[in-house]
Amino acid sequence: MKRAAMKRKTPLSQSSNLRRGEPLKRKPMNGPSQVRKASTDARYRSVPYVKWLRDQCCARCHGPGGDAHHVIGLVWGLSGVGLTAPDNFAMPLCRGCHTKVHASHDLQRQQPGWLLSTIERAIPLFSSDVADALRSARAFIKREATDA
Repeated sequence: MKRAAMKRKTPLSQSSNLRRGEPLKRKPMNGPSQVRKASTDARYRSVPYVKWLRDQCCARCHGPGGDAHHVIGLVWGLSGVGLTAPDNFAMPLCRGCHTKVHASHDLQRQQPGWLLSTIERAIPLFSSDVADALRSARAFIKREATDA
């Protein structure tokens, strides 16, 4: 059964792009997704440390690294939906291990050990502000490990 063409109840305005067949232009969003909250985000960030992490071997398989993995899945309250842990709680992982850690709770429980070994190697290499943040992270991890 062939259908008849539908007719508009209201005519299109002369300025409408629909009539000419031109694609619609998107209006820029001014919502919260484009506004970074850097001024209110107190999480530690260090570009030199993350760059160093990407040059290190994988903390899990000891192969070539490439990804800076921030801890996830622990009850420390450092990460969650839409939140990334501070940079001083990051470790080097290869892409394969990074994917596996995100998928496995057993591997997530091994993160503190990998993180501590990464921090121990990094502390002597960085200036006082980065090294202080890493020492703070090390103390936090050791404190949480004894409380668990």
